[in-house]
Amino acid sequence: MFVRTYGMLYMQNSEVFQDLFTELKRYYTGGNVNLEEMLNDFWARLLERMFQLINPQYHFSEDYLECVSKYTDQLKPFGDVPRKLKIQVTRAFIAARTFVQGLTVGREVANRVSKVSPTPGCIRALMKMLYCPYCRGLPSVRPCNNYCLNVMKGCLANQADLDTEWNLFIGKGRFHAARRGLL
Repeated sequence: MFVRTYGMLYMQNSEVFQDLFTELKRYYTGGNVNLEEMLNDFWARLLERMFQLINPQYHFSEDYLECVSKYTDQLKPFGDVPRKLKIQVTRAFIAARTFVQGLTVGREVANRVSKVSPTPGCIRALMKMLYCPYCRGLPSVRPCNNYCLNVMKGCLANQADLDTEWNLFIGKGRFHAARRGLL
């Protein structure tokens, strides 16, 4: 998209944007990144590049360009765009980071649950609950809710170590759903 829109200008300065995207990805995957500081650095670097591109007849020292970038807030070369973008990016990436963290916890819980082996007593109780109606010629009769819950509690009694992770996973989901007015 950038190459089609800005052509060589983008290609010659793409590392400014690639660095921004790398830092954004590092943030939402759990890295220790200060979003505000990172966006301020992006706008400062972009101003330095733009300043050089607009004034190709001059050669500027690093100190001079750094001085120019220090006055970004006063000069406002990009208008109100950095402030507005900072608000939108911060909101979006906080949500993205929370979502990615939730998926990570969910994956860990699912991996641990998938490695759980049922005990012989659990297998017997499940077989009895599921197949006794067939043996009695009543295939359409389903086990009652309380019976099903008791069998499952018995089968999962030895898996108490999953309780903390599961409650953390469910708790985060409910917390964020409540914050968004979904509960």
